Amino acid sequence: MFIVNWIRDFQFNSFLGILLYWVPLSFCWVGYTIRTAQNYMKDKSEREKEKYYSPTDTIGTLIGRGIASIVPVVNLWAALFDVAPHIFRKAFQWVETVFNQPLVPKKRKDD
Repeated sequence: MFIVNWIRDFQFNSFLGILLYWVPLSFCWVGYTIRTAQNYMKDKSEREKEKYYSPTDTIGTLIGRGIASIVPVVNLWAALFDVAPHIFRKAFQWVETVFNQPLVPKKRKDD
């Protein structure tokens, strides 16, 4: 019964509530806003170039992103596995280029 009472008494303004709900919510909001703006600009330019184009985002996509952002457990999963890889891709690529050293060095011509 302790776990049921703990879940029932969970407060969204506690430290745990901030970490598990509000931080992922804001992360999803920022990430999805940036992604929607980028997709909108891409679709707008593709529409001008080609006779037929397939839209990247639809109204259903935006509604799905909104629902994924506000549902408590879903926004945590969306922030971790959908938004974060796209946002941190540049940082990971930078680390990869800075530390671009092979584990096994090239063979010398002398050997």
